[in-house]
Formats: sequence, structure tokens, C-alpha cells
Amino acid sequence: MRARTRARRASGFTLVELLVAAAITAALAGALVAIVVQVLGLWSRSGSSVTTAGEATRVLEQISRDLEAMVCRPDASAWFAVTVQRDQAGAGDSGMTDADWMGAAKPSGLPSLRLDPTDGSLEDQRFGQAGVWLRFFTTEPDANDSATNRSLPRAVSYQIVRRRTGREHAYQLYRSQVRPGGANSTFSSGYDLFASPYNTPNGSEQHPGNIRRPNTRFLLGNHVIDLGLRVFVRAGDGGVEPAFPLGPAAEQSFVATTGTSPVPGYAGRPVTRGRPVRLDVLVRILTEEGAQAIANLEAGRIPVPPGLTRAEHWWGLAEAHSRVHVRTVVPRALLP
Repeated sequence: MRARTRARRASGFTLVELLVAAAITAALAGALVAIVVQVLGLWSRSGSSVTTAGEATRVLEQISRDLEAMVCRPDASAWFAVTVQRDQAGAGDSGMTDADWMGAAKPSGLPSLRLDPTDGSLEDQRFGQAGVWLRFFTTEPDANDSATNRSLPRAVSYQIVRRRTGREHAYQLYRSQVRPGGANSTFSSGYDLFASPYNTPNGSEQHPGNIRRPNTRFLLGNHVIDLGLRVFVRAGDGGVEPAFPLGPAAEQSFVATTGTSPVPGYAGRPVTRGRPVRLDVLVRILTEEGAQAIANLEAGRIPVPPGLTRAEHWWGLAEAHSRVHVRTVVPRALLP
């Protein structure tokens, strides 16, 4: 009888043994889950970084090609203009957006404006609510597909637009261009960016009004929340110096011209005039996680933490989930 009892005990597990086994299994499972979550998170972040880097490379390559082939004459016409947009009053993106830049969008004014000419690092600068509004004349290789698409100077414009895509709003960078010849072209409108054809909004493809209102076909990059430009001019000692000598929170514009005409829509705001000899370009691009986090904040789906303003939280999310890419460009087609 005792032998049968001992045999039954030997062939089974006690409650203590089962509990110990369960605890060990749970610990191993927890460790495995933690490792999987960490690996997946690293994979996701790496994938986002690669995607963001690819987007930035494409954007900077296009901007660099255009700026290197920039056409700029030393006369009273405005050949190159860059406006730091504290807000969207009187600037680009005229009438394109479906829910403009007010309310829940990227904050206007401070803290979206951080310009310090004494700071050598461009990565920490911020260029206003919609980044810089950049426009100039450049050339492209002959397309040979029509008489109006030759390698002639054409007006181009870069600007960030906040635009509804489905249920959310997205920040998109557009490269507008105006056909070089023919009707409603760069040639017929003249080579002065302050001329009315370039400042009268018109979203028709390659129309001069694209400089103010982009055509949706010319989307260049997604999730771009800042476009910055530091312009350098020739200094008195023969070196180069930043063209924006004003304070960190000043609204600034730079125009390559010898004229004194006011910047359209920016009367009373500081304007520096000169001849650009070097350009440092910055783009800040959200990762996919960052774009979703910003969309959730703007839609009111996540609260603002206590002690922070909405603007501070917006930028906190943006900086935590974005990448900054910088490139230096030296224009090689400046005409004497």
C-alpha cells in the first residue's frame, strides 16, 4: 500500500512545484516579451529614421540643384527672396489650405521663431510658423518636349502648407514652378518676384500665381514642419557673414536686389538686401510616429500636460519625433 502511494507521489508534481514552474515560465515569458517589444521599437525607430533620411535627401537634392543654378543680376529687380514667416499674414500659401494655420495648427510667433545669427548651429534654429517662404529664378535642362519648356530661367517657390489629407491635417512641402516661356510664363511676367503676377494667387499648373498658391501636383515632401535658410553675404573683410543681423525673434526677409521696393505683404517688417554668396538650408521632418502624435494633439485626442502650454507641448513632441537635416549650397550661376 505504501509502495503504491510513493509511486503515485513520484509520478506527479506537488502544488509548490507547479507554482514554482509557473513563476519561472511567467518570468521567461515576460523577459521574452520585453525583448520583442524592445526589438520592435528599435526596428520601428530605425525604419522611421531611414524613411525620414530618404525624404530629406530628396528634398535637399532638389533645393540644392535649384539654388546652384540660381539666376541673379545686380539690378533693381527682385531675383531672390526669402521671408521668415512668423505667421501666414500676407505670405505664401494664399487660399490653398482647407483649414488655414490658425487654431490647432503649428504655433505662430514664439516659440516657432528662434533665429540667432551668433549661433553657429543651424539645427537649433526655428523659422516661424510656416518656415521660410523661398522664391527665386533658376534654370533646368532642356526637356525638349515643347517650345515653352526650354532651359530658360523660370520662377520657383518653396513653401510649407498645412493641408487636410483624409481625416487629418498634414504638413507638406511644395516646390512650385512657373513655365519659362509662352502665355502666363516667367518670360511674360518678367524677372522681378515683386511683380504682381507672382503675388496674385493662382493655383493653375505652372501659372505665375503658383509662387503664392502652390499647385497640388508639385508636392515635394511629406511631414516637413520647418524649412529654414541662413543667407550669407560678402563681408567687408572679404569673408562671409549672415545676412540676418537682427535679434532672435525678429521677422526677417532677404532680397537679392539693388532696389528699395517693399516686400509685397510685408510692409513695415525688416528686410535685408544684398547678394547671396552661400546658403545653408535646413529641413525638419517628422517621423511617422511624430506625424501621428502631432495630428492627435491638433485634433484634441491627447491632453496638454500640466505646467506646459500647448505651444511648448507641440514643439516638445515635434523635437522628440523629428529629424533635422542641413546642407550648404554655393550658387554657381550668379551673373556678374
